[in-house]
Formats: sequence, C-alpha cells, structure tokens
Amino acid sequence: MYRCAVIAAAGLSSRMGAFKPLLPFDGEPAVVHLLKTLYVAGIDQIILVTGHRHRELAEVCAPLPGVTLLHNAHYAQTQMFDSLCLGLSQLPPRCDRVLLAPADVPLVTADTVYALAHAGAPLLYPSYQHRCGHPISLNASLVPSLLHHHGPGGLKGALHALPIQPVYLTVDDPFIRMDMDLPADYHALLQLHRTFARRHLYVSQTQYVERAQLAATPTDRTQYFYP
Repeated sequence: MYRCAVIAAAGLSSRMGAFKPLLPFDGEPAVVHLLKTLYVAGIDQIILVTGHRHRELAEVCAPLPGVTLLHNAHYAQTQMFDSLCLGLSQLPPRCDRVLLAPADVPLVTADTVYALAHAGAPLLYPSYQHRCGHPISLNASLVPSLLHHHGPGGLKGALHALPIQPVYLTVDDPFIRMDMDLPADYHALLQLHRTFARRHLYVSQTQYVERAQLAATPTDRTQYFYP
C-alpha cells in the first residue's frame, strides 16, 4: 500500500502574528517536526502546499526525503480547502490512502499517524476524549468526490457530503486537537509538549534518521511544483 499526506501550509498566519509553520519546537520549525513525524509513521509521499513565505519553507524542507512542495499562487484569496484540493490533485496514481491536515497541528504523534495511515476504514477521524481532530485519513478512491465538491463548508462540508459514514479512531493523543491560531495556543502547545510528548519525540527522531538513511536517494529529495 502506498500512503500519502497532503498538508496545507499556505496561510498568512494573521491571527498568530508570526508565521506558524516556522515557529520552533525543540529547535526546529513546526512544519519540519510534523513532516518528520509523518515520514517516520510510514507515509511514503508528503505534499506540502505552500503560499506565504514559500521560499523559506522550501529552504527548511529541502533536506527532508519524501516531500513535494506545491505552491498555491492564490493563497491570499483562497481557503485551506483550496490548498488541500490543490495537493490532492497532484497525488500519484499509485496512492492508496491519504491523510489530510493543516500545518498548524504540528505535534500529532507518530503512533497516531501510523494507526490512521494503516487503517482499513474508507474515512477515519482520530478522536481524543470524544472530540475529533487531525489528520483525517481516507481511501484515495474518495479523492475525486472531494475535488468535485463545490458546496459550502470547506473541508468539513466536502467530507460530510461523501456517501459514507466516518469511523472514529480513539487515540491517546491530545495533540490531534491542538492547533496554533493564537499566541496562547502556541504557548499551550509548548507546555504540553514538555510534559507529554518527549517520549514520542525521542522515538520519532531516532526512527527518522534510520528511515531517511535508507531512503536518501536523489529521487526522494524534496521536489517543487509551480502550477
């Protein structure tokens, strides 16, 4: 099975007052931490949709294997769902399963990503304490329906319009619901990160180095597309 992820990182981060994907966690940008976690958990190809400050994102992501950067030239006039659809439109034909998430949910654990990526349900939401979060996991066969959705509600509306019922996967991972819209959200993430996630991060970093060494071929390096 070939597993992909589409991550939206095209926004202006206007409410944060700082560019969210580049905010630091353990000395590295939030987006890099998220991409490494996805890679460690078995995601074969990651499409990162950029917009604002594309060149800086390209620079920090350049060393990462398995990452494709796709630039949304209309990021200032479009929404997150538009960026996700842009990424979904570029999925490789061999993709069997895809995870969707915004870049501002950076601390989801590798265990959660692995469970979502290797599940069999057509549409799967992670759930922590009976509340859903990100990433959302779906069969690639559902992607055309998302791309042809033109109703209201963005990603949520498109998912609700699918002709199937979602399955909810309970995970021991509060980070699936912790985004970074405001400075207070970022500081809360930093605090919980120190008390909850260090065990996961140690494993992730070790496994990341091992997998990156095995997969580090020229074709695995970051690619760039400007549609």
